[in-house]
Amino acid sequence: MISGSKWSALLAVSVAAASAAACAGDDAPSPPGATSGAGGSAGSGSASSAGATSGHATSSGSGGSSASSGATGGGTGAAGGGGGSSAAGGGGSTSAAGGGGGSSVAGGAGGGGGSSATPSAGCGRAASQALNEWVEQPTKSVASVERHWWVRLPENYEPTRAYPVVFMFHGCSSATNNVPMQNVTGDDAILVRGAGVSDGICWDASSDGPDLAFFDQMLADVLANTCADTSRVFAAGYSSGAWLINMLACKRGDRLRAAGTVAGGTPGRPSGCVGQVARIFIHDVDDTSNRIESNHAERDRLLELNHCDAGSAPVPEDPAPCARYQGCDEGYPVIWCETSGKGHDRQDALAPDAFWSLFSEL
Repeated sequence: MISGSKWSALLAVSVAAASAAACAGDDAPSPPGATSGAGGSAGSGSASSAGATSGHATSSGSGGSSASSGATGGGTGAAGGGGGSSAAGGGGSTSAAGGGGGSSVAGGAGGGGGSSATPSAGCGRAASQALNEWVEQPTKSVASVERHWWVRLPENYEPTRAYPVVFMFHGCSSATNNVPMQNVTGDDAILVRGAGVSDGICWDASSDGPDLAFFDQMLADVLANTCADTSRVFAAGYSSGAWLINMLACKRGDRLRAAGTVAGGTPGRPSGCVGQVARIFIHDVDDTSNRIESNHAERDRLLELNHCDAGSAPVPEDPAPCARYQGCDEGYPVIWCETSGKGHDRQDALAPDAFWSLFSEL
């Protein structure tokens, strides 16, 4: 029998190896003129899905602008918010139509929340960077390695409104190979993205790896320097980034409110998980880089954690082909979106809207 300590060590090695293997299969387009992150992926970086040329999402980093081609359908239009949420201790009401209900902190149009906000320590501070563009932040030293990361504030950022925070974790081919959440969040979220360094430019999804500490440092900095809602921290990831999110949902489940992943996986159930997280998974049955079976363990863990009725068929919902499991704890749904014919793809035509729809209801 393998002891607990040996099993933990084996799991860490297994995750790191699986994450590195996933890097070789990342096939979302590698953006021309990308400005963030050093090194290329071990894979070819070419898009494998049909229709990968339509649409594009643009982002500008500190060293210039970069264009990220939107695989499989391109970027989607901005989704309407669901009303500003009232801050903790405030008396504002919410508006389902994105109206102006508000409080001393969370007032204003947009938002998407159905719950009260918990303002961060940075509320009340004027913005210290340009708005509506990616701005590189001072590097973070993690395990003696300088790590690069960027923050994007809404165009109409208000220092007294507590915004949800959306972390974006990329696939291996490029630090801008992200699910383009900026296409749907509009003025209703603070966006954060970093650059992985494992095996070139992948993420280390092991349970004791440096990327958990990197997430901690980025989150602490955002909460200290911007007006964020500490109760609505979300994550969206693709491929290698999705593997990392699966680990964050376990080890940082007390900090993440919800997470969405495309083409992720995990080599079994991690141990020592904390907290509870709402989840949405997108995976293609024809993905041969990160097979859909590698995501079943994490889905099943969430079904159990959130007390969902795993024995009944999930109910279809928009956007198709997503389906929601029934009986889950209130505020902690589990949504499974199984596609076919797309292979290992970022699914830009589906993922941003599907993720933001879930995040906005919480």
